[in-house]
Amino acid sequence: MERINLKEKEVFKKEGRGMANVVDEPYLLINQVCLEPGQNVPEHQANSNVTLQVVSGEGTFFIGKEKVKAGMGNLLRVPLHSPMSIQNESPKRLVFLVIKTPHPDAAQTDSSEDKNREGRFVNLIKFPALKPGKEKEFREWFGRSSELFAKHPGFISRTLLKSTEGTEQYAAVVEHESKETFMAMHLSDERQMLFKKVETLIDGMPEPHFYEVLTTWRK
Repeated sequence: MERINLKEKEVFKKEGRGMANVVDEPYLLINQVCLEPGQNVPEHQANSNVTLQVVSGEGTFFIGKEKVKAGMGNLLRVPLHSPMSIQNESPKRLVFLVIKTPHPDAAQTDSSEDKNREGRFVNLIKFPALKPGKEKEFREWFGRSSELFAKHPGFISRTLLKSTEGTEQYAAVVEHESKETFMAMHLSDERQMLFKKVETLIDGMPEPHFYEVLTTWRK
């Protein structure tokens, strides 16, 4: 057993954030970040699945389009590729852990080895024509709903497509690890609520088609 004293790992700097490595293993990376009052971590994209745990103080966390204040005892889950930034707006020092699973280096390796992975479940959605003047709202809805769907277990990607044939025709491709994880998301109350909102922006109902990936080739 290894015992780690987080107090001894605290590193504060007059300019910029202080950071100390706590755990560095093939599938787990934990860093401790320290911010003086007024300091921040600039916006960047999560390069792994991230959990933020506040050790002391209170911080303002911007994740996607969400803003939340969190203090000691709070955990924040950040999906892969989500934009995130942290600000210490309080008069006290802020210390928090950044827990990445898997280690970003391992995630990149897995991604390169995953080019021909089989078994993914894909939903191809054809949207009916948008109501006049609703394109901006539709794209905003797609972005907000994708952020929420990305939090569901098994989510891989959600891509919005627009026809290149001169029509305002949209489609979406949703990838999940399995049919089971997709259906758990598909049948959720959250999904039902989100699709009721999009019904006010389109003429008709979305048309879903389901597929299982047999093989994939990527350069």
